[in-house]
Amino acid sequence: MNQYLNIFIDENYPKFIDKYLSTKTLKRLKNITQFCGCDYTQLYSPLFYYTRYDHSLVVAHMTWHFTHEKKETILALLHDIGTPCFAHCIDYVFGDYLNQESSEKSLMEIINKDKELQKYLKEDGVTLDDLNDYSHFPILENKSPKLCTDRLDGVLHTCYIWLHTHSLKEIKEVYNNLTVLENEENNKEIGFKDIDIAKKFVEMVYVYAKELQGNKDKYVMKYISEIVKKAVDQGVLTLEDLYKKKEKELCEIFASNFASWEKFTQTTTINNTDTEPKQFYISFATKKRNAIPLVKTPNSIKRISEVSKESEEKYQKLSEFKDSKYAYIKEIKEI
Repeated sequence: MNQYLNIFIDENYPKFIDKYLSTKTLKRLKNITQFCGCDYTQLYSPLFYYTRYDHSLVVAHMTWHFTHEKKETILALLHDIGTPCFAHCIDYVFGDYLNQESSEKSLMEIINKDKELQKYLKEDGVTLDDLNDYSHFPILENKSPKLCTDRLDGVLHTCYIWLHTHSLKEIKEVYNNLTVLENEENNKEIGFKDIDIAKKFVEMVYVYAKELQGNKDKYVMKYISEIVKKAVDQGVLTLEDLYKKKEKELCEIFASNFASWEKFTQTTTINNTDTEPKQFYISFATKKRNAIPLVKTPNSIKRISEVSKESEEKYQKLSEFKDSKYAYIKEIKEI
C-alpha cells in the first residue's frame, strides 16, 4: 500500500489532514473494502487489502497535488464517509443497479455523530454548504466521463491492485503527466500534457470499465446483496449494522448462517451462458463507468477521443461491450 500511496504524496505534505485520520468516522472506513466484497472470493485476488480509508487518503493527496486548496482536500478525504460495508453492493439491495447512489448516508448524517470531526471542520472553515454541494470542487468530483481525482484513483487502483494489468511504474508515468486544464465548459479539469501518455491511460480505462460491466463483478455484487437481504429478513443482522460493524464481522455472520457463503469464498470460476440457468444466477444491466480525459495539443485542449483514432475506437469497443446474458457459479444453487 505504501508504495502505491507514495506516488501521490506531494513534497509539500498537507499536514492539516492528519488530525482527521484518527477520528472515528475515518477509522470506520478501514473496515470497508474498496472492491465491494470482491476481496472475499477467489474469483479475484487483490494484491493487498485496499480499503475505503486508503482510497480516501489517496484521493485527498491527489486533490492537494492538483489544487493546493485546503478545503477541497479535506472534502476529498471525507467524500466516502457515508459508505456502508460492501459499498455499492448495498445499492443492489435497493435495486439500484444503474446509478449506484442509494445506500450512502449523507455526509451531514455521519458528521453529526462525530463531535471531534465537527470541531476540526469548524477550525478549518469547512461549512454546511461545502459538504452539501461538491459541484464547486471539480478536481475532486466531476460528472462522467470527465476526469476527477475520485475517478482517477478508481481507474489506477483497479489496474494495479485489483486486476494486476499495470505496474507501479506505469501508474506513476500516467499520474506524473497529469495537470490542470480548462475544459469545454471553461471549468478546471485534470488532463494530460502528452497524447501518448493519455492513450496509455485510455487502455487503463478500458480495463477498468469493462471489468465493472462484466458478469464476474456483477455476480459478486449481486450475490452479496442477496445474502445481506436474506440475513436482514432472518434477523441475523440489520441494515444499520452495515454502518456499525466491520465487513469481516458480517462475513462471519454469513458463514454461520448460510451454506453458500463458503462456496462463494472458495470458488474460482464464473460460468457465462445465454441460456437461463436453473439456479441462482445474474442477468441485468449495471452502471457504465468511463473516463475520457482532456489532453493538450499544440494548438488547443481536446478530449483524447477527438485527437486519437486509436482511442476513439477503444471507447467505441467499450460502448459496444456486452457480456453473456446470464452468469452463475456451478456450486451455488441458492443463497
